[in-house]
Amino acid sequence: MAAVISVTPPLRLSGHSRLRSLVPLYLQDVGAEYSLNRLNIFRLDADNTQQRGRTKELVLPSSLALPTTSNERKRQVADIEAALASRGPRLSFVPWLEKSYEEVQSAARNRSIASYLVIYLAAKLLFLWCNLQVGSTVFRVSMTLRLGIVLPLTALAVYLLLGPYPAWVKGLAAFAPLTAETALVMLLGRLSGSAVADRYVFAAGVGIFAQTLLMPAPFRYSIRGLFVNLALFCWMGWMVWSGHFGPRISGDYLVFVVGFSLPALYERHSRERSRRRDFLLNELNRMRVEDILTMNAQLSRLSNLDPLTGLFNRRYLDAALVRLCNVAFSNGRWIGMLMIDIDHFKQVNDSAGHQHGDFCLEQVAQLLQNSVRVGVDTVARYGGEEFCAILPDADEQQAAAIGERARKSIEDAALPGAHGFVLTVTAGAAAIHGRIDAPFTPADLVANADRALLAAKRAGRNRVISAGQLAPEIEANPTFEPLRPLPS
Repeated sequence: MAAVISVTPPLRLSGHSRLRSLVPLYLQDVGAEYSLNRLNIFRLDADNTQQRGRTKELVLPSSLALPTTSNERKRQVADIEAALASRGPRLSFVPWLEKSYEEVQSAARNRSIASYLVIYLAAKLLFLWCNLQVGSTVFRVSMTLRLGIVLPLTALAVYLLLGPYPAWVKGLAAFAPLTAETALVMLLGRLSGSAVADRYVFAAGVGIFAQTLLMPAPFRYSIRGLFVNLALFCWMGWMVWSGHFGPRISGDYLVFVVGFSLPALYERHSRERSRRRDFLLNELNRMRVEDILTMNAQLSRLSNLDPLTGLFNRRYLDAALVRLCNVAFSNGRWIGMLMIDIDHFKQVNDSAGHQHGDFCLEQVAQLLQNSVRVGVDTVARYGGEEFCAILPDADEQQAAAIGERARKSIEDAALPGAHGFVLTVTAGAAAIHGRIDAPFTPADLVANADRALLAAKRAGRNRVISAGQLAPEIEANPTFEPLRPLPS
């Protein structure tokens, strides 16, 4: 069984992957004012050869006015607009917005960094043959350090980047193999002697430039990684070492590499700024779309409800009846209906006033709502003092029993009616069993329940009669039950 909650059929949120469900969003706005007494769920069983589905439609309380935008949402929108208006070099947002940005970007960004590290290492391994051309000593050192240090660091970095570890751990892991590779290239340049040292310096500079420009790490980690690599590059190139190490690298090369890397840092800053701006625009657009959809859902909800009683109105009832009858017909299920009328309601308005009449309508609606099966049946105001209840999976006997329970609860409530008498209701019950060989329409069900209601009125009111009980003598010889006075 799969439960699908929908606010209104025209709304389709499948295309908005990041939009939250409208019903929970609305519940956040209304908070504690949400009442289960107003909960009305249709059960639409739809069995087929593949599965059984249960569709539930939730209608929220009508007594609530359309809420304005919450203060929290206004603050969030203000923070986003302030970030969009900012023109300074700073890239970070306010804490809640920065957290949201990281949640959106971190997973894909970490996968991209891991892919970059693997490709970068693979490219460096292809250059081992260049080290072999320089000399056996350089080749042995290159092979040993790359396979013994750089390769394990890269594997560890990929593991950490794809795992549930803190951001600072992933940032450190991302630049550790690149820093080790920079140190390795500079070491090979010093070992190779002055003849080819400039080539290694150029290779190290290109590596620093590439990792700054191409690796999609956060800018704060990119600038730290660049400064660490440049510091290491300059130290290893300028220091004088004894032994087999060649002379130190010319200062012109070092200055060139440092200057060559700064434009990459500027481009990296511009890219992240653009990416963050796109995130802000998308976030602002998402919030506006959510607000519009929420407002549309609330307007649609209100258009389907009776403003006085909080029940469904006739418009919604007609559409729901067609859907439920189709389900009953397609799956061979029972569907029942109750037509309920308040007895002598015109006299209530004439004797006690329309305000008291409205009070009686509200109380009867609430009692009817509490008398049906929660989560299964649907009660609606049919018009004036008439109500209707749709009862899925209820035969005529069950429909009559539900109607009698509702009638008795209203009578026991002893609501003041006309001329000091207790307010009562009369109900007609009907049910139809859906069969392929015996098609029916919603009008058939309504007509049967209406005929039963008319017969109950003629039989004396304050009673429930089912369509199967109709007989000619009931209509030809009506009896009238005396009104019950209010308890003293």
